[in-house]
Amino acid sequence: MDACSEQAPSTFTHRHSGVNQLGGVFINGRPLPDVVRQSIVELAGRGVRPCEISRRLRVSHGCVSKILARYNETGSIRPAVMGGSKPKVATPRVVQTILHLKRINPGMFAREIRDRLLLERVCDNENVPSVSSINRFFDSFLHVMVSKVTELLLLSLQDH
Repeated sequence: MDACSEQAPSTFTHRHSGVNQLGGVFINGRPLPDVVRQSIVELAGRGVRPCEISRRLRVSHGCVSKILARYNETGSIRPAVMGGSKPKVATPRVVQTILHLKRINPGMFAREIRDRLLLERVCDNENVPSVSSINRFFDSFLHVMVSKVTELLLLSLQDH
């Protein structure tokens, strides 16, 4: 969630809205409107200091600083995307490599597997699974294997 909450028209009342210390109205948890974000960037571009921008637009200094930092980093006034999911890192090649490493060395720890995925260039620092992801993979893999073995045992018992 963007720390800068959306400014609402002064006539707007909502149970989740409020008034900041500068008298600006906001809706908690909502991003600041693009028009206000654009004004912040334009004023800063004209040399107006963040504390003055904050007073003029009735937006907290922290919010102004955050928007300017994001603009300087990305060139965008848009708020950061929150939530959603990360790209899946358990590609077939990653899964095959993890299973192979565990097969040749059953005592290998998840941290060692992670290091080998990097060393063998199966993954890079951007997409290597975390140690907890590797452990979760083995937990779910083990659960599936136990379920299949149990199912096979039950089927063989029914045949007799």
